[in-house]
Amino acid sequence: MRSSITPKTIRRLVAADGYMELNMPDRAVTELRKVDDAGPLEGPRQLLMGLALKRAGELESAIPHLEQAARKMPSAARRFAWSELVSCYRSVGSQDMADLAETLGGDREYELRIALPYAELTLRSTDTAAEVI
Repeated sequence: MRSSITPKTIRRLVAADGYMELNMPDRAVTELRKVDDAGPLEGPRQLLMGLALKRAGELESAIPHLEQAARKMPSAARRFAWSELVSCYRSVGSQDMADLAETLGGDREYELRIALPYAELTLRSTDTAAEVI
């Protein structure tokens, strides 16, 4: 079965991103939970959900979403997801996983931008030019 992106899915992802910009992570989580099938945008949805849960202080709940994003996303976004997992793993007392995530994430700092509807993900490193995936 072919998965398609519906306008409703795009609206929910854009709304969730907007709530994150407004520092309203709980509202972002609510929007993201309403998405039934994100299709090719599942990786960005998982990443947004993990970031929203983390920002809402639910670090343990953020772990599976960030792990899924790390599995589904391209290389630079994968490193970003791993770097976001470091503090989550530490908060649940998993120092070995935090060390591994730190290694996999690298030492760059990123600025995340998700462009919809085609889910182009832009990560800007503080020390390199923009990288578009």
